[in-house]
Amino acid sequence: MKRAMGHAAVSASLLGRLSAFDIADFGPHASLLYRELTASASAGLPASVIILAAAIVDIVQHEQAGPAGYLDGAAFAYAGNTANLGWLRGRRNYLLHHEGPSDGLMGEADAGRWLAGDAERAVTALLDFLGDLRLAD
Repeated sequence: MKRAMGHAAVSASLLGRLSAFDIADFGPHASLLYRELTASASAGLPASVIILAAAIVDIVQHEQAGPAGYLDGAAFAYAGNTANLGWLRGRRNYLLHHEGPSDGLMGEADAGRWLAGDAERAVTALLDFLGDLRLAD
């Protein structure tokens, strides 16, 4: 992978949005993983960023100590872009469950760039989802 460790996995502006997000409404599980997400994005770990962003979406939807405990199902049904959230879940699954060749995971020369782009898209999908729940950054 061409991307050097120690360089952020996402752009400075997106990292700023991610870091500035207030997790006060999250339950303890989502809070922990959100802090890990921010650290992974800062450390240049794009695969971890993708996996954690997808996990946070799932946890926010189900953790009763967070928004799932006080928002109704309709709020979640309309939160985020369905296509982007579907892509995020699929990309996370490709990273976690080897089912065959996948771009960015086969040692390609452009793998670092592809994964960094995917990390950007993952964080954007997550922040858009949270924003639609009015858990805005």
